[in-house]
Amino acid sequence: MLTSPVSSLLASFQEHYDDLLQFLTRRMSDRQRAADVAQETYLKLLHIDEQAVPVLHARSFIFRVAGNLAIDTLRRERRIAASHHDSDGASELACPAPAPEAALLARERLQILDQALLQLPANARQALLLNRIEGLTQAQIALRLGVSESMVAKYIGQALRHCRGWLKQAGVAASVVLLVAAVAGWQQAPMLLADYHTGVGERRVITLADGTRVTLNSASALSVTYTDRERRVVLASGEALFETADDARPFVVDSAGERVQGSAATFSVRRDGRVVLAQGEAKVGEHELAIAADASVQMAWQRGKLIFNGKPLGQVLAELERYRHGHIVLSDRQLAAMEVSGVFDLDEPEALLRTLEQRYGLKVTYLPWLAVVH
Repeated sequence: MLTSPVSSLLASFQEHYDDLLQFLTRRMSDRQRAADVAQETYLKLLHIDEQAVPVLHARSFIFRVAGNLAIDTLRRERRIAASHHDSDGASELACPAPAPEAALLARERLQILDQALLQLPANARQALLLNRIEGLTQAQIALRLGVSESMVAKYIGQALRHCRGWLKQAGVAASVVLLVAAVAGWQQAPMLLADYHTGVGERRVITLADGTRVTLNSASALSVTYTDRERRVVLASGEALFETADDARPFVVDSAGERVQGSAATFSVRRDGRVVLAQGEAKVGEHELAIAADASVQMAWQRGKLIFNGKPLGQVLAELERYRHGHIVLSDRQLAAMEVSGVFDLDEPEALLRTLEQRYGLKVTYLPWLAVVH
């Protein structure tokens, strides 16, 4: 995430984002269009902030900028609609459909996958589809099928092994779909053993026995081991935000071999080793952490937001991937360095890629468990 402090203007935008989105939704009569205008507002504020323009009443100024942009957008849409009407449909518009070769490739892969699925026993096929397509947990599938969770795990494993062999016969390109599914299945393994977990795109707040408040991010798993000497939790996957309660026992988070210890602190830990301290005291091993100046930005996910300010597209897509099923890949490595700024709503994960398409002129081709950005 960011490493520089957030200005008061941008901080006010983050604080009032939900109210601003409601305001714009009323103006635009559509939440997605309102989110687009909110993105334009954020970019406008970035430019104003770079120019060091003084702003006395940040909230009023932000809503005025957004209101003006909404009016401009509505006027532009009316002009375009009128132009289309006058031209009587004669103007040529770019077709939003995927390129013919991309559509053909997608159809071929779907046919191969359909053939593989048809060869599976009914329960194995249903377990795989419920898990990968509908996003149900193995516990939910067990209830649906009337079997144990361990049996559901066996069904999914059987289905993946079968599809692997089937798709392998069709060539390496087709097997990419299976590899994505297999990775997703392997990543779910820690969930079965954890005390608390979340699915992809889900956030969950729990309160531990000592009063510590924990917010689990998307696809995260946490186990708790409290003793008379220490309060210890193990982050098996994903990310968690800890607001520790006062207690004589130290509060310790084990993650990927790292030991993070906090005292009356608010901090987040990611399985990849990233630790952000918002308040209090914490250390990683013997290294004392400093309070992050942009902690509110890095922890915005707990409020259902992702905030980027000039982040490379490659990093943005890697972050977005954590909140939706399947992988996101770039077809052109040169695009990875393109800078992206904006505020994204995690409650509508599919809208994240649509926003990138609309704001940055990108195209997204969707395949089973795979989105290709080009």
